Amino acid sequence: MTFAQFVQMFANGTMLGFQLSLFATGLTLVYGIMHIINFAHGELYMIGAFAVWFFFEELGINYLASLALAMAFVASLAITLERIFFKPMRGYHIPSFIMSTGLIFVLQVSIISFFGVKDKGVESVFPGLVKIAGVTLSVERLMIIPISLVVIVVFYVFLRWSRYGRAMRAVMQDPDGAALQGVSIDTVCSLAMGIGGAMAAAAGGLLAPIFVVNPFLGPPLAWEGFIVVCLGGRTSLPGTILAAFIMGYIKSFVSTLVDPIAALMCAAAILGVILIVRPQGLLGYEA
Repeated sequence: MTFAQFVQMFANGTMLGFQLSLFATGLTLVYGIMHIINFAHGELYMIGAFAVWFFFEELGINYLASLALAMAFVASLAITLERIFFKPMRGYHIPSFIMSTGLIFVLQVSIISFFGVKDKGVESVFPGLVKIAGVTLSVERLMIIPISLVVIVVFYVFLRWSRYGRAMRAVMQDPDGAALQGVSIDTVCSLAMGIGGAMAAAAGGLLAPIFVVNPFLGPPLAWEGFIVVCLGGRTSLPGTILAAFIMGYIKSFVSTLVDPIAALMCAAAILGVILIVRPQGLLGYEA
């Protein structure tokens, strides 16, 4: 392995780490507040990618504006799904998992009905290459890092200092106590689903110009997202971000040096070892 290969794999791993951070923090937020297993979260990622393709390629809207519109659209969809399907499932792991699995097919068929099954391509938004220390890197991939960082920082600031963010953290820690203080659990749950959907859409929209867009993007990433959430500590947002970068570097290095299936097997093996040694995950807390 040359120095150039190492830098390229590290850059790709960082990009994938940010992508998984956006995707998996939504899963952690929803699980921490609603205690449901939403396997259809991957379809929100897929719909976000399709929304960016539609706004940008079909309607000719600016890419960053298309990304913002896709996040708003998927957030609205996620809130609607929460109100109709997930609200009665709060606190029930297996029923919510089964129901969300059924939603996968509903959402996939809906997208196929509108856009078909053929791959869609999003034109390069940030074309060109840059050379760093003699290593050539794609501007398209590098731009994912600062844009994702901005989204994550805005999310953190909202969660840390806003009124609704404090309410969400209170519900994650003690829902009964939060309710006694006047916090609306229904509002917090809907907000959690909306934010989770928006962040999944951001991940899908950022990756759309790099990979193809099709109706079957969701389930593979959902599996990776659940590995990340379990590895990080299920309800720990910092743990989820740490685990996302671990997963990103594993995918990048092992996929390049061996193959993608070996990368997923490696991540699953690490998860198994961590959960045996530390069942609460990397940054989770003892029950």
